[in-house]
Amino acid sequence: MSRGGSLEALTGLRFFAALHVVLFHFARPALAPAPEWLQDFIGAGYSAVGVFFVLSGFVLAWNYLDVDGRMETGTRVFLAARVARVYPVYLLTFLLSAPPTILASVADNGWKLAAVKLAVGALATLALVQAWVPRLALYWNPPGWSVAVEGFFYALFPRLARWLPTVRPSRLPVLMGAVWGLGLLPPVLYVVLRPDGPGTLNAHTEGLWLSVMKFSPLARLPEFLFGVLLGWCFVRERAAGGTKGSGGVLALLGAALLVVAGAAGERIPYPLMHNALLAPASGLLVYGLARGGGWLGWGLSRPLVVHLGAASYALYLLQYPAGEAAMKLERVLSPWVDLNTPLGWLGSVLLLAVPTSVLVHRYVETPLRSRVRKALQPWVDADGAVTTKPVVPGA
Repeated sequence: MSRGGSLEALTGLRFFAALHVVLFHFARPALAPAPEWLQDFIGAGYSAVGVFFVLSGFVLAWNYLDVDGRMETGTRVFLAARVARVYPVYLLTFLLSAPPTILASVADNGWKLAAVKLAVGALATLALVQAWVPRLALYWNPPGWSVAVEGFFYALFPRLARWLPTVRPSRLPVLMGAVWGLGLLPPVLYVVLRPDGPGTLNAHTEGLWLSVMKFSPLARLPEFLFGVLLGWCFVRERAAGGTKGSGGVLALLGAALLVVAGAAGERIPYPLMHNALLAPASGLLVYGLARGGGWLGWGLSRPLVVHLGAASYALYLLQYPAGEAAMKLERVLSPWVDLNTPLGWLGSVLLLAVPTSVLVHRYVETPLRSRVRKALQPWVDADGAVTTKPVVPGA
């Protein structure tokens, strides 16, 4: 899976980013006795989604772009690989989330109105467009909103690759700075204008305009573009034989910035933490790991961590079904084991989610990926595009 550098370390990074999100959703009650900085860091787990967006752009550039910024596969080859990569587990978790979603909707709305809402929500979710509609973004399996955002990125990537060859490589640093500034524009405007009212800006804030800023694919696009441009820089550096050196320093600096920003808690406005602010820190971490990453890269590229990282997509999407299963498990085991404590609840979610994600990766994601790509092969062949390199497995 390597084209130079340490893709294994980036795969390992995925596990810890996904775990950070899971802990954000399920661990905070259990951390009441913990130091404030640790509570704040876990409370900033939502920011790990931004790490995924930067990492996604970087890895796509690494795997699919040449030194001139052109794609080395046909568009249909790329899109078929993307569908095969994300949709099997996405569909599985959609089905697992159906019972609680249906029951909750019926309880709130009655059968008639619930049927309409469920039909609209299901169709939007299956079509990967729910992130465009704030009220639907979290309607079905909530983490799926970011998959919908990634779907938009995937659709845009081939067009982006046709534009990149027109960019002078010497202007890449300036362009990356401009992209970062563009990503900061929506959260800065939100903090200044407060369009949803003067409420506290924290992770529990709700509002229509805040939802648009958080979930809209257009608002999150700069983070992905930042990763693509950074990945293209790495492709060019690797081709010139210059990918060794300060990888350990860069990775450690990027990781330190992410930890310090997370531990700062509400000292940093929530909208900025949620969108784009940490993109350069994520970029430093990703770029450093791609260069080897020093001792941090060594740790993230250990076989067990890489194995968990490969299953991180399943872990990310299974967290809410695991939470539902944990509640049922608590009711079954309550006569013998008390899981109705913050720590017991967290432990039961993790003990269900992590092993299940490994099994789903092994027995659902991996085999179905090959089958979906095989099923899409006639559509790929009809394109008639020339492929100059094979698609990297798992990319």
